[in-house]
Amino acid sequence: MPFPTQQRTSGQERGRRAEDVASWFFRLNGFLAIPGFIVHLDSASSHQGEDGEPRIARTEADLMAVRFPFSREVVGSREMRDAQELTRLQSGDNERKPLFVLVEVKASLCKMNGPWTNQQAANMQRVLRRLGFTRDERIIHSAAAALYEHARWEGGSVLVQYICVGGQKSSELATMYDQLIQIDWRQIGEFMFERFSSHPEKTPSGLVHDQWPKFGREFGRWFVGGGKQRGQMEAGRAVERYVREGRLQ
Repeated sequence: MPFPTQQRTSGQERGRRAEDVASWFFRLNGFLAIPGFIVHLDSASSHQGEDGEPRIARTEADLMAVRFPFSREVVGSREMRDAQELTRLQSGDNERKPLFVLVEVKASLCKMNGPWTNQQAANMQRVLRRLGFTRDERIIHSAAAALYEHARWEGGSVLVQYICVGGQKSSELATMYDQLIQIDWRQIGEFMFERFSSHPEKTPSGLVHDQWPKFGREFGRWFVGGGKQRGQMEAGRAVERYVREGRLQ
């Protein structure tokens, strides 16, 4: 049986791989992102966590990102199709609004951490101020209230959406937050499979691909090394395997 330190290390590695996959998925969909965004304290002193231990920061967003309304990537004369789970958030009346996302990433079941659900802690207000789309504190508090209750806020000129990414969607979260977006590894794998299939220019054949992060490079190699013949469903399972075990095969 592994020692506790080994178990923690294994869990941390899965968490790191999960964040790498999620970060690359949002990058491929036109988001400009800050991974590991720290929500700082309001004072120089620490505060007490739920376990009674002092904390030097209030919380952390696994990924904070923005996608502008006219974001697109064109290869030759063809425009890439981004993931519908994300692009539909900027459709209809919201097609001209920047989309800010706060992303919670879990290796297994989707979950929202306590600091993002505790309204008394007011962490959402701190993040909204840093996003910088308004100076009006009334708007900030109204937006925070909507995010705490629905996981989404639509303003006159901007959208803010909370998204959970993980190995499995949570039915409990879906019941609690009627506008929460949950994305699993299967969806990410199928999206990447479709992206490589429709745009073979993005497969490992040049210097650009070599500059991608580790997961992007490995998925590209998996795709051209036989993954394309295995289909979209296997691509989803490959991403699940990568997060769980560190390998696509």
